[in-house]
Amino acid sequence: WDTCWFKVELSIPTAWAGREVHFVWESDGEGMVWRDAQPVQGLTKEGEKTSYILTSSLKEKEPHSLTLYVELACNGLFGAGKGSLIAPPDPDRRFTLSKAELVIFNRDVYELLVDLEILLDMARVCELLALYTANQMINLCDVTDPSTFPAARELAAAIFSQRNGESQHTIHAVGHCHIDSAWLWPYEETIRKCARSWVTVVHLMERNPDLTFACSQLRLLSVLWQAQQFEWVRSWYPGLYARIQDLVAKGQFIPVGGTWVEMDGNLPSGESMVRQFLQGQRFFQEQFGHICSEFWLPDTFGYSAQLPQLMRGCGIRRFLTQKLSWNLVNTFPYHTFFWEGIDGSRVLTHFPPGDSYGMQGRVEEMLKTVKNNKDKGCVNHSALLFGFGDGGGGPTQKMLDRMKRMSDTDGLPRVQISTPDRLFSVLEKESSQLCTWVGELFLELHNGTYTTQAQV
Repeated sequence: WDTCWFKVELSIPTAWAGREVHFVWESDGEGMVWRDAQPVQGLTKEGEKTSYILTSSLKEKEPHSLTLYVELACNGLFGAGKGSLIAPPDPDRRFTLSKAELVIFNRDVYELLVDLEILLDMARVCELLALYTANQMINLCDVTDPSTFPAARELAAAIFSQRNGESQHTIHAVGHCHIDSAWLWPYEETIRKCARSWVTVVHLMERNPDLTFACSQLRLLSVLWQAQQFEWVRSWYPGLYARIQDLVAKGQFIPVGGTWVEMDGNLPSGESMVRQFLQGQRFFQEQFGHICSEFWLPDTFGYSAQLPQLMRGCGIRRFLTQKLSWNLVNTFPYHTFFWEGIDGSRVLTHFPPGDSYGMQGRVEEMLKTVKNNKDKGCVNHSALLFGFGDGGGGPTQKMLDRMKRMSDTDGLPRVQISTPDRLFSVLEKESSQLCTWVGELFLELHNGTYTTQAQV
């Protein structure tokens, strides 16, 4: 669980003036780029974060020589077990740095490849015209002649600009990077994972002002904001925390959750759960100027029937999880519904129909979200949470570029970068015909989790 530091001295050739320049770093362990004594970018191969943009267009007046530092951890996304398995730490495991390079990034080629990727994904599942267009693009492109690229991209743009009808389903895409506070690594590594992921999101927001990000704490791909992780980052990385506070004020970095940690939903008493909400909501009010109106608990192993009453008593009227999609036997009958607790309190509840909190913005994910939605006859909106979690750094530029092309394309659902509040607001307007689930939300998975741990 140690970390090591690399000092990287860069000298950009003057001949690269006007070009986009990246620092490329590929390693088995998770890394963090530091510049001018501040963290600026997380590096995680499994999260498609293997480069740091030095400049989008090198200018003569820019410094051509600079020094970066890379802090590299001796663990991957899922700890330090053998290979990629979820396993105890292996003291003999080695982590390798395979690439450290200064490169020119060809933005035109990148955009062309994203166009082709979307068209081919469309062709596989729904649209023969997309396949025909992709074939035309391949015939038109000469890889040795970049002047042929714009004409090929115009063919793709003609497909992406074909608009949907008014009744098409709308997907609300929210950036997410779920991080387990305690799982396969020590708490100190959790803090570093939070910093790597959140600074990467901040860096991405600087280039994409429309990006929104909801922050929490659990696994794979969500970034729900739980208070404990904020407190850790505030203590260890005050400069990053100040930048996050600014983005919260702008409405891009969105605290959700309302509790101190993403707590267990089965064993704790009502008093324990009340304290979670009390401490969490107090922290959000003091640090960000408002309490959370949504309770996000995507990865807890079941949900007690007392939770709706406690939520309403703490100013929360909305709830999101996707965990029940993991049931082994019975498929839960709803995706959008009212959950009623033991005293009759109700909260509007939404399960993202894609059955994941770590989507990647692919065509098949959008179509699955619509096809799976059991309540699309009542409500015409769904959530889609996208980004790599557990230190993977959350959303990527490619995910955003994919969804821009699918924002309103005939044959696909509408996709918009959205917020939890915007999603639930439209669901509330369409909620008159929704069903009500009374009592516990029981998870048919992870049996024996508690009884195997004597400390619990």
